[in-house]
Order: sequence, then structure tokens, then C-alpha cells
Amino acid sequence: MRKILFCILFILSVYANAQETITISGQVTDFEGSPIDSSIVRLLYPNFTDANVTYTDKNGNYRLENVEKGKYMAMYALRPKEYPRANAVAEKDMRLEFWAWNVIADKDLTINPRYHKLELYGTTVFKTFGGYNSLFVYFRPMSLTKYISYSKDVYLDKKKAEKVADISIKPEHLKVKVYADGELLKINSVQPVDEFEGEGNSSITGYIVQADMPKSKPYITIRVVAENTEFNETGENIYFYELPQLVKAPLK
Repeated sequence: MRKILFCILFILSVYANAQETITISGQVTDFEGSPIDSSIVRLLYPNFTDANVTYTDKNGNYRLENVEKGKYMAMYALRPKEYPRANAVAEKDMRLEFWAWNVIADKDLTINPRYHKLELYGTTVFKTFGGYNSLFVYFRPMSLTKYISYSKDVYLDKKKAEKVADISIKPEHLKVKVYADGELLKINSVQPVDEFEGEGNSSITGYIVQADMPKSKPYITIRVVAENTEFNETGENIYFYELPQLVKAPLK
């Protein structure tokens, strides 16, 4: 009897633990669909420490298992040796990261990162009230080609690069698309914004995109795909946007 009771309690404990964790999985590829092996995939806490880490296999597949349910600041993917400051491959083979922001881990997730030479960083999605029913998407595109156009003593030194390297994309060279759960949204405006960073009041150009509001859901996965036409660079990232849960007025 005790053995049976122990087994039941053990099964219930395993089941309860399983309900408190999820799995994030997917495939890391380039924009031609070729898998990227040996890519690191990191889920991050708000202080940029690791919540969960894994690597892609030879087919670019990865699994982050036993992820505690909750909200995480970000997830990123890249092949470490291809990052410019690693200085481990030829410049023509260098690439930047893919980022997913505000990751809502309330169920098993499939995230399929794609990355190239254009990094989209710091993405934030928000809605304003009292105006046109739309979403605003902010992000900072960063060009690898512009980054490595500086000498190695600049781009291998993070502090020096932040002071002198201009890696922004000019408005005339930026093409952008915004998707919500796979639905292509109509873009109404794209506005550049100078964001100051680092020492010496250096700045980088970010963009605010106004797009039509998608259909309502508890949260929407926003995917931003951008192109730098000056250097034929592409990049994308995603953001988990939660719709405001407002109390409805009572019926009269």
C-alpha cells in the first residue's frame, strides 16, 4: 500500500512540476533557409544573465527545456565565432544576432531565428490611445558592413567602437515589414529617431514604425523584417506584445 501511495505521489509531483515549465524549440537558419549549426541560443533574465542556454545541432535545431513559466527579457541566437569581436572568421563570413524580446513563456513555444548581417536591437511595441487604432514598433537596426568598415583596433574594442563607430541605417536605405502572428500589417509611417548612447553623447538612429492594429488576442507575436539596401543586409527579430486588459464599462 505504501509503495502504491509513494508511486502516486511521485507521479503527481512530476506532473505538477511539468505544469510549471515549458519548452522553447525551433531551427536557426540564414535567410536562404540554410541551417546554422553550433549556434548558441540564450534565454535571458532582465539583468542579462542566463536563464537557459543551449546550442543548435548539425541541422540548426535547438531545444531549451525545463524553462520556468514566466516572462523573460530576451532570447538571442548567433554562432559565436562569426561575431565580429571574436575575430575568428574572415570578415565576409561575419554575422550579427537574432533577438526575441519580452518573451512570454506561458506555454511551449516555437521560435525559428533567422539572422544575417543586419541586427535589429532594442525592439519595443506599444499602443497609443485616443488616435488611430494602430501599433507603434521601435527598433534600432545596426549594420555589420558599416561596423567592420572601421579598423580592427576600433571594432574589436567595444568601448572604442561605441564612441566612434556609426552603424546606423539611413532612412533612404531602410525597408521594413511588420507581421503579427504571421499576418502582414499595413505600415502607415516610418520615422527615424536619434537615440543617444555611450560616452561623448554619441548617437544611433532608431525607427518608430506605425502599423495597423492586428486582431485582438491575449498577446501577439510581432515580427519585424528589415533590409539595408545600401549593403544588401537583412535582419529580423520578434517581440511578444501583450494587449492591455482593460475593464469594460457596464451595460446600461
